[in-house]
Amino acid sequence: MACGTWSIESAPQDSRDSKASFFDRRTLLRRLLMGLFSLGPLGAARVPSAMAATDSASVTASGLIVAGDPVYGNPHGTVTIVDFNDIRCPPCRMMNQRVQTLLKTDHSLRYVPIDYPILGPASELGVKAIFAAAMQGKYEALRAILMHQKRKPDMAVLEQNAKRAGLDLPQFALDMNGDRVAARVQRNLSRGRALAIHGIPTLFVGAKRITGGLTYDDLRSVVEQAKKSADNTNDI
Repeated sequence: MACGTWSIESAPQDSRDSKASFFDRRTLLRRLLMGLFSLGPLGAARVPSAMAATDSASVTASGLIVAGDPVYGNPHGTVTIVDFNDIRCPPCRMMNQRVQTLLKTDHSLRYVPIDYPILGPASELGVKAIFAAAMQGKYEALRAILMHQKRKPDMAVLEQNAKRAGLDLPQFALDMNGDRVAARVQRNLSRGRALAIHGIPTLFVGAKRITGGLTYDDLRSVVEQAKKSADNTNDI
């Protein structure tokens, strides 16, 4: 099945009435299943199409990391994956699962998700919750819950999630509304805008930029290419 990409324009609008929102989500799901958000057919070499994947000498995954970014896998991995995603984006959730699966067997990877809430106020609220959880050392625990949750984030839902993740709830509520969390959200939004990221997920693997999801096999292929490129660079 083709992998998808969601953009700001394709996002459900939280401000629409419930009937219109239901219709739009149903339409978007049908379009996604039909492949209208897909990257197109994959080539015989099992790599993304040239339009979806581009090489850049000026932007590399490792060069995009800033202090405070979460790191999964090997902090000193030979290949870095930076993933701009929204916690409410279905293709982003599928891509996250594939990367997490690969991390279990490939210990040369460093995975850095950039929470990029472009799908409306509920997404931004969810990311604020994740960043507040990070201040208690619970970033991964709360993010894992939200990445699998069907309910749209609101304060009641997030408080339930925070309790499940073992957070101090009064401190969690304070941090969610604090300046540090607000600044971190705005920093991620500014980073994505500076890179002209309008579709998610957008991955940076080594020196390659990929807009849209990858199948598990294609992800492994892109990672192997990045390893070879890193080896060639080290040999020079």
